[in-house]
Amino acid sequence: MKNLLFAVCLLFPAALFAQQAMTGPNGFSFIAPMEISGTSDHNFLVDRTDPNERLLVLSLPPSVQTAAPSIKPLALDDHVFTLLLPKIGYQNDSKRHQLFATWVPQFELFQHNTDQNGMSQQAEATFTYFLARNLEMSVGDSYRSSHDPAILLSNVALLLPRSPFHENDIRGDVEFQPNALTALAVRYDNSHANFGQTDPFQSRILDSATTGFSFSGTRMLSRTQRVKATYSIFKIVPINPHAKFEDQVDAHYAFEKPIHSGNLEYRLSLNPSTALTLSGGLIALANGPNYTFRVNVDKRLSTYFWMGAAYSRSLQFQAGSSTAFAQGLGSNGFYDSVVLHFQGQPTLRTAIKIDTTMARDVAGVFANSNKAFMGRFRFDYRLTDREVLFTTLETYQQPLNAYVNAPLARNRFTVGIQVSLSSETDRRLNHSNQDAQYVALTDHQRRRPSAQ
Repeated sequence: MKNLLFAVCLLFPAALFAQQAMTGPNGFSFIAPMEISGTSDHNFLVDRTDPNERLLVLSLPPSVQTAAPSIKPLALDDHVFTLLLPKIGYQNDSKRHQLFATWVPQFELFQHNTDQNGMSQQAEATFTYFLARNLEMSVGDSYRSSHDPAILLSNVALLLPRSPFHENDIRGDVEFQPNALTALAVRYDNSHANFGQTDPFQSRILDSATTGFSFSGTRMLSRTQRVKATYSIFKIVPINPHAKFEDQVDAHYAFEKPIHSGNLEYRLSLNPSTALTLSGGLIALANGPNYTFRVNVDKRLSTYFWMGAAYSRSLQFQAGSSTAFAQGLGSNGFYDSVVLHFQGQPTLRTAIKIDTTMARDVAGVFANSNKAFMGRFRFDYRLTDREVLFTTLETYQQPLNAYVNAPLARNRFTVGIQVSLSSETDRRLNHSNQDAQYVALTDHQRRRPSAQ
């Protein structure tokens, strides 16, 4: 608790500055609400095994390991208090440049497992410079850290034990528009993902570095049709694979050599309320080629209700960037996944959101392909134009979890409140403000994030 109060005291000057700063295009501001919640978390994994003990047990012959102490993570239950401070944004725009940066910290306090208390944060910064009316360049950096990567990544195929996770992506791109219908771009990415534990099963690259270039061209065929082609060359390599006394064997991966990827995407607006996206491509790996594809449909059912569905096979379960290659944990795995989502406002004061994901690991890293399911239901009730009560139910299911070598069902039930601290001017005029995605400004529908 002392650490939490100390961090809040350090953040108070920044919060006060954000309230007093300019509310126009430039300056500091709050761009997302503060959130206070309590969660009942069941069957989350915690690994308290000493690394030296794990190394000793793994070095024993298989016939002896059965009698050795268990080195599997523990499945625990607890109540968690979470404080998510309002997201602070800074922007500085002119005719020739745009600078935008955000930072949001989150604190977790456990009732019984106090050793799991921790702070998570997300920070992003992007600087764009317009060399000409049709030529721009930008550089950016995205950083995420958490003690619970399973929740942060929303990746059903990676139900990892709680442990420090850090991910940082440095990117730079140049975009040229030869005419109003065509855009050409070159992008560079350098991404590092670090998980607090090595993988004793040697089935995935958990600590990895991804670097690569992407070349893309986008063409508007008509007002309702768009086609985009992307070619990427990249490498995924493990970080520090040969550390002394490390509980990891010396393994070679097919992803360490340069990988070539090509992808073609076609987007069609069937009507003002329906959008269809088709994409497919090939990836040339060291052990042979493989294919990727995606079919995505978004449908507006009425003014206040949206639904969507997607089916895909990808090198990463959930791509985190606009490039054609994977980043983050589990980036060396192919996944077949089905995603269904629904959201809407039954009344002007209530809102619901449902997300479900079914995934199957088809990389062959396990004897049997790993399957997983994630479901999330959220209900909101707007008290005022600045305060929203919410409740969330989440479930993560795996028939076989690699860390406990048994079925795993993790369930989370959360109740909380979101409070907007943005000024009225920012909430209505600042294009970077995200409050309308959480707290309705008036009696109109919530702002839905635009499709990429």
